[in-house]
Amino acid sequence: MLRPEQNPSLRLQHRMAPQLIQSLRLLQMSTFDLTQEVKQQLELNPLLEEVVELREEGEEEELREEEGLKAEEDLPEDMEEVDWDALLDDQFDAGAYNSERTEYDPNWEIDREPQENRITAMPPLLEHLYRQLGEIGGLAPEERAIAEYIIGNIDERGYVGCSLAEIADDLQVEVAAVAKVLRVIQSFDPPGVGACDLRECLMIQLSQRDDPLSALALQVVRDHLEDLTRRRLQHITHALAISNEKLKEVLQVIERLQPHPGLLASSDYDNLLTLDNEVAYITPDLVVEKIGEVWQVWLADGSMPSLKINSEYQHLLNNSRGDGQDAVKDYVAKNLNDARWLINAIHQRRTTILKVGNYLLQAQLPFFEQGPSRLRPMVLQEVADAVGMSVSTISRVSNGKYMQTPHGVFELKYFFGNKLITDEGGDVSVRVVKEKISQLVADEDKARPLSDQQIVEELSKGGLKIARRTIAKYRDQLKIPAQRYRREL
Repeated sequence: MLRPEQNPSLRLQHRMAPQLIQSLRLLQMSTFDLTQEVKQQLELNPLLEEVVELREEGEEEELREEEGLKAEEDLPEDMEEVDWDALLDDQFDAGAYNSERTEYDPNWEIDREPQENRITAMPPLLEHLYRQLGEIGGLAPEERAIAEYIIGNIDERGYVGCSLAEIADDLQVEVAAVAKVLRVIQSFDPPGVGACDLRECLMIQLSQRDDPLSALALQVVRDHLEDLTRRRLQHITHALAISNEKLKEVLQVIERLQPHPGLLASSDYDNLLTLDNEVAYITPDLVVEKIGEVWQVWLADGSMPSLKINSEYQHLLNNSRGDGQDAVKDYVAKNLNDARWLINAIHQRRTTILKVGNYLLQAQLPFFEQGPSRLRPMVLQEVADAVGMSVSTISRVSNGKYMQTPHGVFELKYFFGNKLITDEGGDVSVRVVKEKISQLVADEDKARPLSDQQIVEELSKGGLKIARRTIAKYRDQLKIPAQRYRREL
């Protein structure tokens, strides 16, 4: 007969405090996102207070120079004269909020985010479409139900993910009723939303324009999209009996259309895409500039509020002593600990980013002095070893952070990449090779674009021997079409 037994055992388990996860989340944020987070925390946490500093003219530049020369800062001392720990006496179990137990460490690993930190929200596109649906009238209740079902099946690109027959079968309605409602949704913003494929998406956008050139472009998309895709341009001119110049004008209209209209409704603070031309507006996190004869790097976070702990809550704790107001103490203690953690995490984030920025300035000095052609190969491990951090930390810092340089604004991960060996035995960054490929394609004769083999031959003249398949791989990564798709009239 088996009897139940108890077998006690000891084991070590790595657990991350929620505040530590929050610190790593702050490290991954861009400066813009962090500024919004700080403003939100100022509203939520009454113990946080913004430091208002009035600086005289010239003092800002002195502070910038001082900050730029410091690669590492000491942690700030307690910003308040109030002895908070003394006020939170032994009646409160301070161990639950003891910051010493979970000291900030940017090198911690995250296997997966806890369930409580995962927030499920409606995609911006669907929210935008549901809002427009609520603003229109003239739809019967059954038609509105069809519309809601269709919107729910629109993917992030703005396309309907299932056929009209499938929708009609699911809702037990006629296909004609679904088609009628779909035409209503296709009139919504952004133009082209609700299409079933690329051809329909482009046709919707062109049909909403009232000019002869758009009407001709609509005819090209409707009847000759395959010829257009394969760059069989002479077929189109012969079929429509138009000149090469007129087809060029038509192609310019089509190229300004948005093949994925749903992306226009995505909420992205750092990248704003316009319909006519893609222009990215980026808030840099670091600035590199030569002041006199010295290159300096500093954080571009001047718009982010400085934080301190509000000492007014000392009186609240003093008045609650001896009154049995443990709830007041619990409330103040938790918010105090959260405020301390936020201030500490922001400071550590600044120090970590500044460390990486200073090393990049030293290691890539030829790039800053002479331009992208002098970018040298560098991997994450090299920076991690130099600044004493883990590779994962360097990856978090470099992803989504931007550096303003005399040669433009670059994402920090731009400075990392593999290397290729030249004929002279030196090495060159893969990114530099890609820049050369992009330049060759930009300068080519559009009527006779370069083949991959011709690009290989051009690069070999500069001492770079690269296989044709490697050129094809880099060209795909650069989103440069193959030779025949780049041919123009």
